[in-house]
Amino acid sequence: MNFLLLILSVIIYAGYGISNFIYIGFSLLTTFIAARYLKQESKNRKLVLVGTIVVNSIILVGVKFLPYTNINILAPLGVSYYTLQVISYLVDVYKGKYECEKSIYNYALYIMYIPHLFIGPISRYDDMKKQITAKRKITINNLYNGGIRILWGLSKKLIIAGRIAIIIETITSSGFNGIYALLAMVLYSIELYSDFSGGIDIVLGVSKILGIDLIENFDSPYYSQNIKEFWRRWHISLSSWLRDYIYIPLGGSRCGKIRKTINVLITFAVSGLWHGANYILWGILHGIFVLMGDKYNTKFKWFNRLINFIIVSFLWSFFIWNNSIDATKMMASVFTNFNIAEVCSNILNLGITFADWIVLSISTIILFIYDGNKNKILDRTKNISNPAKLAIACTLGLIVLTFGIYGIGFNVNEFIYSRF
Repeated sequence: MNFLLLILSVIIYAGYGISNFIYIGFSLLTTFIAARYLKQESKNRKLVLVGTIVVNSIILVGVKFLPYTNINILAPLGVSYYTLQVISYLVDVYKGKYECEKSIYNYALYIMYIPHLFIGPISRYDDMKKQITAKRKITINNLYNGGIRILWGLSKKLIIAGRIAIIIETITSSGFNGIYALLAMVLYSIELYSDFSGGIDIVLGVSKILGIDLIENFDSPYYSQNIKEFWRRWHISLSSWLRDYIYIPLGGSRCGKIRKTINVLITFAVSGLWHGANYILWGILHGIFVLMGDKYNTKFKWFNRLINFIIVSFLWSFFIWNNSIDATKMMASVFTNFNIAEVCSNILNLGITFADWIVLSISTIILFIYDGNKNKILDRTKNISNPAKLAIACTLGLIVLTFGIYGIGFNVNEFIYSRF
């Protein structure tokens, strides 16, 4: 199965352009060879480690700054994800966490495993190796669990994110501000979560069918009561990578208050840069709120979650508008242009119909109810009969087909986080 999976991954990746292989091949070969050297006792081990990481990081950073230059080079697909994976692999081998991989075939599958190459999660090699080397087969149980996960991801992507994408496009292209901007921020929070977590659901579902269990990337992030907790629940694989390979090596919280502050801000600046040069300020602002911890929390959990959701929504402005200046202006307009009446009267002219608003509202409520009761729901449905499983799968598939958004105004094939 692994051979077929690697060949399929190569074919799909090649479909996006053969030039992509130059970049991913370079990362694959340089890190594979460097890791083999790192197992030796040599005074040059650290130099090899740092040099290989720097060379691969330069490619990633260069890609992030390409939009601000006149250089016309096609950015390699998935570079943001596989670069972090090869760096973690090198560091772990250097520290003796596990032995270097002797089979380039296994290592290539780790790097080029197509389900998670474009959208994550960012896997660690010791976790993936167990999955790659284990004897696997497609089972009825895995087929059902994986299929349900895929359908759930598609429902979030096509039913919720699809409709909101049209609204956001209408608001931003029309130059609306004030309460329109606030509406865009709140809706974008829901769209980004539905789109990104929906994509991850699909990746985890496909992997489950193949007998591969990838790490979870979300844990009901909008139930967080502060930004620090939010980052323990949002894009978990990136958050843990930044903690283990940036924050802790810088000294973490062991070096005094001032140093800890600097380390946190550097870590979140790197997080912003990983998304793109335009998002460094976004990262630093998140770092400031993380340093604040729970200082703005009250004794009411629901209120803390609401305030945190509003803060996160405001900060997503850097993702909605083209640059930091426009994003800042839009955030400021919320407090200077109270055009609530205009927004209410124009709500049905934002790209979707009244029926679509109803579907969107109900679907969003279901999403948040599920997120708040996920463990209970999964426990109760774990041992249901096969006919009941089939009925659930067919019902969810029918819902996706009936209420999903397809075609003009929405690119079904593109996931927001595949751009990063």
